[in-house]
Amino acid sequence: MTRPVHPNDAAQARRFAELMQDEIDDLEDLIAVAQDRWTSRCDAGWGAARTPEPVLRLREKLKEVRRLQEALRARFDIA
Repeated sequence: MTRPVHPNDAAQARRFAELMQDEIDDLEDLIAVAQDRWTSRCDAGWGAARTPEPVLRLREKLKEVRRLQEALRARFDIA
């Protein structure tokens, strides 16, 4: 059983979820740029075949922010 949510807490949670969405959007953009650069290098014949570590780290960070956002939404029942 969970405690009732105070309206101020819910409002703060909604705002934080919005900020997290901004972070998700930024990370997705960074991943796309990094992926394009990596693909270009591979196509030019001088890139490594395995996914670069920075791309992997960005993907992991994206997963973590999404997980936190989902937990926040579930806790405060926000969309």
